[in-house]
Amino acid sequence: MVRRAERAEFMGDAYVFPGGSVDDVDRGDLARRAVRWSGDPEEAPWRAAALRELVEEAGLPLGDGPLDITGLGAGVYEAVIATGARLDASRLAYLSNWVTPVGLPKRFDTRFYTAVVDAGTEAAADAVEVFDSVWVRPTDALARSDEWNLPFPTRRHLEFLAQFVAPESVMAHAEDLGAVPRIEPRVAIGDNGIVRVLLPGEPGYETAVR
Repeated sequence: MVRRAERAEFMGDAYVFPGGSVDDVDRGDLARRAVRWSGDPEEAPWRAAALRELVEEAGLPLGDGPLDITGLGAGVYEAVIATGARLDASRLAYLSNWVTPVGLPKRFDTRFYTAVVDAGTEAAADAVEVFDSVWVRPTDALARSDEWNLPFPTRRHLEFLAQFVAPESVMAHAEDLGAVPRIEPRVAIGDNGIVRVLLPGEPGYETAVR
């Protein structure tokens, strides 16, 4: 996990998983040359963006062998191509798709991926967009919720991940999903003015703000 910069317009100072937006460069020729992916072509830009952001924010390239690269945007792909290697999108498993509730000032259609890396793999925050890079067990992250700002989707994913005994079990679950669930939370405002975010199936979801 990483801590977003305090000045960030969205989720400032929050502890989150590394990530970011799908940019034009993730849909272009550089990404196709730098990223190996033989699956659904529609999925390619999303996976390329996830791999690029892992390098940018956490210094963590997932390739078909050890890679020592840095960079931003197109520079990540150019650095990969220069090594003769490729980032490997098949190392990612698509876990969930979350859409920000209607009514919030910024809305996103977000895909969460999971991957397994070797024990002892080092990661380092870029110290610009994110800080305090840390490998942490889901249960330990949740136990620090009094001191860590954990956004609702991050907390819910940590609760979900805490059910598994090993990273490989999470990968197996994701790879067996078939259709990845699309989660569209809704905002409910109680008579006392308290705002709650509800997930499908929870009491009050069907009558909450769409």
